[in-house]
Amino acid sequence: MDELLTAFKAKRDEIGTQVLADALGIKDSAVRMVCTGHYPNPKGILEKFAKLYINVVSCPYAGRTIEREECNNRSTSTRPFGGQSKQAWWDACQTCEHRGERK
Repeated sequence: MDELLTAFKAKRDEIGTQVLADALGIKDSAVRMVCTGHYPNPKGILEKFAKLYINVVSCPYAGRTIEREECNNRSTSTRPFGGQSKQAWWDACQTCEHRGERK
């Protein structure tokens, strides 16, 4: 949890308190309280932060952010059937820097 709190503080320093609060759907005072250790139980906020900023990758093929789990599932699966779009995405995953380890 300490590493997550450190990442949370670093993200706040990078993008600002209000932007982080807006992204998480919370008040800016809650962000400040989490950072100073005065928020009673920050687990839910930190989990939401992790899902939004930590457990995601910027997919170069899709041109958007996707969850790490989806990235790993796509990149480590067997060759897909069901159309060229699935095949094209899978092909792109095979040489991607975010590619997970084969299952």
